[in-house]
Amino acid sequence: MLKQQFLQEVQASNLMIHSSGHEMLNQITNSILNGTFKPEIIEQTIVSTRGDIYLETDEDDNSVNPFDSWTAGSIAIIPLTGIMMKYGYWWYYGMDNIATIIRMAYQSPKISAVIIKGDTPGGSTDSLFLLEEVLREKTKPTYGFIDGMCASCGYIAFSYLDKIYAINKMARVGGIGVFAIMRIPNKENAMYKLVEVYPEESSEKNLPEREAIAGKPEKMKEELSKLVLYFQDMVRGNRPEIDESVMKGKTYYAYEAEGLGMIDGIRTLTSVVEELEKLVEKRKEILSII
Repeated sequence: MLKQQFLQEVQASNLMIHSSGHEMLNQITNSILNGTFKPEIIEQTIVSTRGDIYLETDEDDNSVNPFDSWTAGSIAIIPLTGIMMKYGYWWYYGMDNIATIIRMAYQSPKISAVIIKGDTPGGSTDSLFLLEEVLREKTKPTYGFIDGMCASCGYIAFSYLDKIYAINKMARVGGIGVFAIMRIPNKENAMYKLVEVYPEESSEKNLPEREAIAGKPEKMKEELSKLVLYFQDMVRGNRPEIDESVMKGKTYYAYEAEGLGMIDGIRTLTSVVEELEKLVEKRKEILSII
């Protein structure tokens, strides 16, 4: 069932993903269809300034907030790695899981701030909306730390954070763009023929896709344009100082991205943690005066 769900998500979603990530999606999809996919299951670790944790459930299979057992004043470092899919599958958390983890960090009195540590080429556009919901309503200082790549819908999600830092000058940032890929069956080699029939009352059903297959992509481009304009407006609203030139989908190195207003600097993770700790202490001082 999970394999079917994964294939459905890949097929149904528009993509905001770097080409390297798309190649991996292709390999996974083909290996599932060929019956050769053997995923390596990896435990996801949430790191903090006080230790590591794993997601847990109680005896009734209800989620337990793992942050409540941490030392007060902890900073949660939540990984956002790999291809972003809406749901969790065999080998990593989906964005539904990541959104839940972030929300639990905000809810726990033991957490003073959050760092989202990203190394992602992006993924399905549907995966982004789950993060958008929780990050729009963030209740604690939340920084992004790019450890490798933060592209496409990964960068869109990061644009909601209070600050974005990259680990070094050559980290890759951006790719603000959308595309769609349609897998067309090889009908010549099929053992059966698929015939699609649409009544006049449903003449516009799947029309952009049907015309794109027929070599007329104009309607498909029109649909994708609506989506990319929505995401561009997200970034502009979250980072008003961003250079307009970055909206065409190019990926930049961090030293370029900083000058274009895409990130706030190039720093080590240790220095980002120290900045957040100082910010938290300053807020405590202000609240104690009030």
